[in-house]
Amino acid sequence: MRRILLSQSQVSIVVSAAVVFVFTLLLFLSGYVIQQRTVKGLQIAIKPRVPSPPPSLQRQEQHDVADDSQVSLQPSRLFQGSGNIAYTNLDAAEQLSADVDWKRLAHVQLARNHHDVCNAVMVLAELHRMKSPARRVLLFPRSWAMEKEGKRTDISDPFLASSRRLMRMAARRYAVELRPVNPIAREVEDGDASKDVYSLASAFALTDFDRVLSIETPGLLMDALPLDAVLAFTESAPFAMLQDSHEGDGVHSADLLLLKPSGTSHTQLLERLDTESGFNDTLFPTLFTEPLLIASATSAHPLIRSVGTLHEATSSFNATAYLGDVAYIRFSDPKLPGPEYDVQWSRKVAARPRNKDADWTWTKLYGQFAQKRMEVCGLDLETHRG
Repeated sequence: MRRILLSQSQVSIVVSAAVVFVFTLLLFLSGYVIQQRTVKGLQIAIKPRVPSPPPSLQRQEQHDVADDSQVSLQPSRLFQGSGNIAYTNLDAAEQLSADVDWKRLAHVQLARNHHDVCNAVMVLAELHRMKSPARRVLLFPRSWAMEKEGKRTDISDPFLASSRRLMRMAARRYAVELRPVNPIAREVEDGDASKDVYSLASAFALTDFDRVLSIETPGLLMDALPLDAVLAFTESAPFAMLQDSHEGDGVHSADLLLLKPSGTSHTQLLERLDTESGFNDTLFPTLFTEPLLIASATSAHPLIRSVGTLHEATSSFNATAYLGDVAYIRFSDPKLPGPEYDVQWSRKVAARPRNKDADWTWTKLYGQFAQKRMEVCGLDLETHRG
């Protein structure tokens, strides 16, 4: 048998080809791994975040109301009885969490006037940024949609163009659904002038949803997960509101409303509101004799905090805990008209909390709101003329 002998140059070529092949294969495999990681990361980033029921909403056992030591929550300020406190049935929620139809759930904001549009869009924009799986809906006066494009509105309604721009931007950038609504009544002002009155009662007409949740503005959304959990896993009821059991905390029942849309409920509410005078949505809970009260979570993990409580901060105040374990911070500040206003410097200094850490937190929150307002709406703070 004849042996095939390779020359030195041939051996060199074979070795070089083998080295090139090996390194090419390694480069291909490393590129493939990086590509798969990138694709997976993009899928995670795009995919809506589906929440699990948080521990703070665990269903508690029914206690004997006669035994005061067993009662963990005080009665609501609006209702003398302890009321029906809404907790999530974790066993059922864990079994059904994968079956939740998020297309039938929505976070809803109502813009009653032009001033409300930016505050509402800011909340909906944060829900989009935090990948809330529920739909986002903005209710606005139907008259804004009836005006024909190109018609001069700079005299009769100089802010209409700005509101339309913000709403179109919200629909395009944050997937917000725009729904025009009719006023529930007309309120006579001084003289013969009158204005339309809008209410969240209009949300009961959104019968393409099983449940809708609304939070009061202005505010900063810190964590959408607890609000999504309340929307998806709270026991079913025609109307539910926040349980406002703590005096002086600046949080009220109307700060969070959970509604079950129904054509019958909508008609009945409109008929009743037609006989009411001076109605506003702060009185909304009084329209229901036995509303479901949504437990404002535990004392350590509240759903909503008011920035006004910073004025009462003590030496034990913890800024990290205040900002880190809350879903929504509401700007119900008794010393300032609102975070969207630019007030005189002397007035702002006088309104600052006395506690140093609380003052830092207070200043930070107002600064964050102003920055977020510019980023989302492209608007500076408004000049307060009060």
